[in-house]
Amino acid sequence: MIHNIRISSIGSLILGFILLSCGGGSDEPTPVPVPAPGLTTLSLPANNTACLQGTSATTTTASVIFSWGTASNAESYQLVIKNLKTQISAAYTTTKTGDTISLALNTPYAWSVSAINSTGKTTSDSWKFYLSGAASSSYAPFAADLTSPVSGAVINSNGAASVSVTFSWTGSDPDNDIAGYALYLDNTNASTQVIASQTATTATQTLTSAKTYYWKVIATDKMGNTSVSAINSFRIN
Repeated sequence: MIHNIRISSIGSLILGFILLSCGGGSDEPTPVPVPAPGLTTLSLPANNTACLQGTSATTTTASVIFSWGTASNAESYQLVIKNLKTQISAAYTTTKTGDTISLALNTPYAWSVSAINSTGKTTSDSWKFYLSGAASSSYAPFAADLTSPVSGAVINSNGAASVSVTFSWTGSDPDNDIAGYALYLDNTNASTQVIASQTATTATQTLTSAKTYYWKVIATDKMGNTSVSAINSFRIN
């Protein structure tokens, strides 16, 4: 019985040696994951500014300088600029903390920066500015950002024939003189006005279940300038 135990022990030692020889017992360190990139802080163009002084490229465009702070663990940055008139975005990748981009004049924009590395990306807040070709005494408000209900949302009525829905949005203006907001809501294209003007950025409506709704907000300033938001849609089941 003792003899058999010794043979088994020797066999185990030989098997262990074979496994080590084949790499089964490698002592190589496990790679340490790269930490996610930190959050960058936006610098220029300043938020909610107007008549930005860029370098004129043509009579219709100007070169705009964008700058932001260094983010920890970032390998590169992606600058995203959104034309708030067309709702079209353009992205630019750089390893620096700034870039110069030619943009159309007399247009409102939003911009943000994502810090990127092999782990993923971290995106900054979004800032807005208005690129004006000449000084003006009044600028239109920035298009309102619709926050709730988000586009594509589904609201459960729990069998009720109607549901009370609260709409919310945010607004800003280069002149800080927004006079009011109008809410448009219907089942086709958000062309029906349900609130003509209010200063609050929330509104509640009682809506029929089993329908899809479309909504938008028009902001008006004290000089009568207006801006139209994007259209969000949602469904009540």
